[in-house]
Amino acid sequence: MSLNEICELGVIDLTSLGQSIAAHHATQQRRVCVYDYDDPSFVPQVVKEYKASIEQDDNDAGSSIHTICPSRCMVPSTSIEELAKIISTPRKIIIFGTHNDDKKFDDIWNELKLHLTRGDMVLRWGEEDRAMITNPGDQDNLQFYTESIVSNLSKFQAEPLGIHLLEMVKLEQDRATIIKESDTQDTFVVGGAKDAYGQLSLYVSPFALTGHVGSSAACAHYARMVQRAVEFGVAQCLAEGCDLLKKAALYENQDLGRTLTKWNEGGILTSYLVEISSKIYYKRDGITKKGHVIDHIVDSIDLNGSDTWFSLEATKLGVPAPTVTAALEARFLSTMKEERVDASSILGAPEGADTPSVLKDQISEDLQGAILSAWICVIAEGLSIFVAAAEVGQWEVNLVECLRLWNLPASFLNSEMLEIILLALSENQRNMQNVLLLPSIASRLQATHMSWRRIVTLCFASAIPCPCLGASLTYYDSYRSKILPSSLIRAQRDFFGGYGYNRFNEEGWYTSCWVQEHTGGLKRATKKVEKGANDDTKKKKKRKTKESS
Repeated sequence: MSLNEICELGVIDLTSLGQSIAAHHATQQRRVCVYDYDDPSFVPQVVKEYKASIEQDDNDAGSSIHTICPSRCMVPSTSIEELAKIISTPRKIIIFGTHNDDKKFDDIWNELKLHLTRGDMVLRWGEEDRAMITNPGDQDNLQFYTESIVSNLSKFQAEPLGIHLLEMVKLEQDRATIIKESDTQDTFVVGGAKDAYGQLSLYVSPFALTGHVGSSAACAHYARMVQRAVEFGVAQCLAEGCDLLKKAALYENQDLGRTLTKWNEGGILTSYLVEISSKIYYKRDGITKKGHVIDHIVDSIDLNGSDTWFSLEATKLGVPAPTVTAALEARFLSTMKEERVDASSILGAPEGADTPSVLKDQISEDLQGAILSAWICVIAEGLSIFVAAAEVGQWEVNLVECLRLWNLPASFLNSEMLEIILLALSENQRNMQNVLLLPSIASRLQATHMSWRRIVTLCFASAIPCPCLGASLTYYDSYRSKILPSSLIRAQRDFFGGYGYNRFNEEGWYTSCWVQEHTGGLKRATKKVEKGANDDTKKKKKRKTKESS
């Protein structure tokens, strides 16, 4: 084979997007080798049609000014083995047509890996279809990061051979933007080796907005899963605020629409979510011709399989995520519609003189600070989970890139708040412990925390549920507390079963003789013991007793 026939890019599976990318780079005088896994006989037809279109373009131009004839830059192959031989090393290969078809990708990989060498790069393209969701119940399109076939194949097969296996995971965008602006690029998070991503991005960037979020394919799935959990968290916070305005300030739908519109005009809550919520409150019902659509929507949200993963991850990693968990529990409660209706007639709520009286303007003003503060806590919890998972998985993650992609136009999370956090994190990413500790974020929370407290207090006093606004404030106060009441709980457990505790400024593990019966006569004794000595799964060790002074 002559050097003139060597290609720089391989495209496997000629889906519509696969054909477009191959054709684009071929017209740029980059030689591309193409192969279709499902139907190899389809390849010559694709190449023939491409050559015909290029030759027609050259004829229309009158003459060709190409140094390398683009019509010869799309090269067909009859097998994966042939494709691998034609591509220059280190090979760069993009695989299409395997979204939601892990078996097909696995089959392609098992054949392809036999012909790869150290340094080669293989990218699995994510979702290609831009069609809208037609089945209202079909919204659970996430894959758990632990189930990522690319991540598992990379860890156990590709990496030991020095081969780079990467994956793109598509982020959701506003459907109206996709419909109105057909040239809007899809957005993807990419996981895998950073250097390999840098080399492959040349071929991807004309067709997608991408960002490298971590050193493993699992990072792309994790970033998408965190984004989904954060979306539900911020949405719940705003919903609670609107509920407060309705029930405590007696706002009508039009009042809420006007208020949200005002908030979105350059204020601290300027965001896609506030903008669309204002439009929602204005929308009249076209079916009954009475009232607004919002009043006819059942207040019950069905859960998908991926909705609980964040709280489970937080528990597994030992990282607090009370705000996002509160949003999940609010959804649990929403599904108990009939039970809630029954409870509303049995469990009374304060009325009249028992409810506080607060100026409407004051509620609206304080609520902006409360929602902003809660949103910041949601982001902090989400990123803390990602960092903890990265430590366990030994990933290198780029939180700044995650926030940048989450904050693109047409994203559910696009907001002034996210821009503020992105800027703060960009300046302090290496030394970040928690978003709440970033100097500019901490000062902002200090400025809004009293508004936050007044809103939560008003909700409690008015019997208006505020699971996320309340949980976020508790998270903030707990995180900033030097001393928590956990010492009493530890003492209670030691009193009950001698489970032990450690002490300030002293080494070792202790248990106390809280009452005379604990020692058979010794009073006020404290014993130093081996840690875990009273664990039922371990053999108890003999402990020496020493009396405390």
